[in-house]
Amino acid sequence: MIKMKNFNVVKLDSKGRIILPYHVREYMGLKEGVELLISNNEKKELRIFPLISGTAELRIVMADVPGSLSKVLNMIAKYKIDILMSTSKTIEKGKIAEWNAIIDTSQCKDTRKLEAELKRMNVIKKLELKLKVE
Repeated sequence: MIKMKNFNVVKLDSKGRIILPYHVREYMGLKEGVELLISNNEKKELRIFPLISGTAELRIVMADVPGSLSKVLNMIAKYKIDILMSTSKTIEKGKIAEWNAIIDTSQCKDTRKLEAELKRMNVIKKLELKLKVE
């Protein structure tokens, strides 16, 4: 393994696993059992995010009309939520769509208030917010 500031080379083992060096785990505050989100940017590069306290899963079923996702995102931005990863899909064209996201709520002062405000939005049919608690 080569160690440099902000740079580490690690090997993939025969089972496809990598070992994060101790100093990286220590710096990030990663303990045994912590979940990690791995995403790609379609350039064969990976980003790894620890799912620590303040991380949440958000699932929203909404009306499939122009601007509905934009309204949801504006509300989320109002509460200083950072979107780590998301996917959206149309369930029934012109009727129902679904948006799933992994979000960072650490800067949000009141997630219950956010959840209540989202549920009151007329474009949202169903909402599930699962906060990650360590």
